[in-house]
Amino acid sequence: MAENKLFTKIEEFKKKTKFNKKLGLDERDNIILSLIQKNSDISQEDIAKEIKLSQPSVGARLRKLRDKGILHTVNGVNFKIVDLFLGKVDVNATDTKAIIEEFMDCPFFINALVTSGKYNLCLFFTATDLKRLEGIVNFHLRSNDNVKDVELNIVISTAKDLILPLNIDYNNEKQINCPQDCQDCL
Repeated sequence: MAENKLFTKIEEFKKKTKFNKKLGLDERDNIILSLIQKNSDISQEDIAKEIKLSQPSVGARLRKLRDKGILHTVNGVNFKIVDLFLGKVDVNATDTKAIIEEFMDCPFFINALVTSGKYNLCLFFTATDLKRLEGIVNFHLRSNDNVKDVELNIVISTAKDLILPLNIDYNNEKQINCPQDCQDCL
């Protein structure tokens, strides 16, 4: 009886969220995603055994999920484990694209979110010291004509693992030749 209630609750959840319909997922896709969420190193063979499909069928489903953008691998460092500072910078900007473009080649830049509300841009930076984060904000944002207001917050901890996709590219001339003036501008 309890199992039946759980199933009903799961079905109600699926109806409320509409993820399956929106993303074009079936029950086997959900199980595959759940297994990978729990163990990203799980083999296609182990998935096949779990959902009673052949390994080539699992491979085809994984390819479909990747092609749809539902399943994606991010390589980086786990913020909970490494000794780095993570800065969340909320910006009220007149030109969000220009601000984002300024940081695309910055090795300290993690990502940007265009948002609604008072602050319409949320930037994430990582560095080995707080001086660097403050320098980035002071040098690149506080003096920028496209910026009306800035708020820097340092992330203290995360509830779940957070993988930071480091933006280090030794073939990128802009990164290699960056004068990194922002470090000294406090």
